[in-house]
Amino acid sequence: MKQNYYNILKLPVDATQEEIRSAYFEAAKKYHPDANQDESTIQQFVEIQEAYDVLVNAYRRQAYDDALPAVEKQKPPVELSVLYSEPPLRSLDEEQLIYVLLELTGASMANESELPRINICLIIDTSNSMRGTRLEMVVANVRHLLEKLHSSDLISIVSFNDRAEVIVPPTEARERLKIESALTMLTPVGATEIYQGLKQGFELIQSNVNGDALRQLILITDGHTYGDEVSCLSLASEARMSGIPINALGIGDEWNDAFLDRLAAISGGNAIYVHNSEGLYRFIEDKIIALNITCARQVNFTYQPAEGIELAYAFRIYPEITPLEPVSPLPLGNLECGRNTSVVLEFKISPGAVENSNIQLAKGKILMDIPGRMIRTTRFNVDLHCDWGSPERVYRPPAEILQAMSKLTLYRLQEKAKIDVAAGNIQKATRRLQALASHLIAQGDKELAQSVLLEADHIQRNRQYSKEGDKKIKYGTRSLLMLPGPYEARDDKVS
Repeated sequence: MKQNYYNILKLPVDATQEEIRSAYFEAAKKYHPDANQDESTIQQFVEIQEAYDVLVNAYRRQAYDDALPAVEKQKPPVELSVLYSEPPLRSLDEEQLIYVLLELTGASMANESELPRINICLIIDTSNSMRGTRLEMVVANVRHLLEKLHSSDLISIVSFNDRAEVIVPPTEARERLKIESALTMLTPVGATEIYQGLKQGFELIQSNVNGDALRQLILITDGHTYGDEVSCLSLASEARMSGIPINALGIGDEWNDAFLDRLAAISGGNAIYVHNSEGLYRFIEDKIIALNITCARQVNFTYQPAEGIELAYAFRIYPEITPLEPVSPLPLGNLECGRNTSVVLEFKISPGAVENSNIQLAKGKILMDIPGRMIRTTRFNVDLHCDWGSPERVYRPPAEILQAMSKLTLYRLQEKAKIDVAAGNIQKATRRLQALASHLIAQGDKELAQSVLLEADHIQRNRQYSKEGDKKIKYGTRSLLMLPGPYEARDDKVS
């Protein structure tokens, strides 16, 4: 076929006429020659116009669809399941909560040779605070990363302090000696300005266009950024629209966890706490293995809540554990072959919103990009609803959602304790942490429970969290949500 019209407009094969028009106007606005006279942009605009002219015309579209390979019209190798914490609601004069577990499951890997290559950009903090063992740890683990990449995978490296510099332009991992030699140029100096590094890394990874490459930005920092937070968050939104997640790694205790959490969540990535070389090593292992078995990417849930219904909280519990901003579209991350992407949604139901026997919570669609397919964009329509329940009947939520909710409750206990401390409610925060410790002991996690109790004592004496204890509890309780299961990676590594 001459052109892939659905891909040009980033549409699924079952797109409606309204969706075709909407996609065309959005793309045309971005690539119109009046806005950009670049030759490649003009060519893109011509392709967008041609795609629209074919797909918007019922007869021309039918002829085009008839010429598509049969496999492109088949359902993608992904399954969607929905579970509710308490399907039946009641007509009450008070606010109600209901929890929904969305699970997307990717089919097992069919042909490893068809998997796309990886394109990673490392954005490394080289401010003065990274001097010594911290930067040495990062460099050692970059070498480990090179061992895990395939020879044709791409890696680039940007260093930043109060300015940014490209240390390694996009380079195939087979050129390991060249990349390792460039690592010797990393010299700690100056202050921390994250936006400088993010902007340089984002532009670098966008400059190397490969339709099927799995692109990732990995930010490694140990400090606060000052005055450029809004610019960073705006760039994270742009990265999400481009399908480029930002994974943020905080080293030590001085970095701003709330900011990095939000930065990562907006882009569809995640933030983790790295307190030693082993943690960084494990992140690289997990990240590369996960990328090696990705069967769908840019998975986003676009939704519209019903009247009187609000999505109050969202948390991805697998594969990358992170809170999500409850806004539409909700970035769900990548989907791995033979694995689940699992997200817990908390819906808040206003008094009086439950009036019919079938209660609509939200309607929407999950869009995703399937690498290796001719028409990459596909979707699932999502209709979240539950029934009106009888006051006399006792209902038990499914075991899967009970397990997820029990662990999420522990994470939210520490969240509420932090809010209490910020508000000066020290006794209330202490009670929450003591309750958290009791639950952890009951689950057999005595080490984390001990850290929680020590931090409760610190808060009582100092009326604030310690920097180390704050992150240890936050990311420790978050890690409880990790679902078990070993990975199997491809074995054609760089030698």
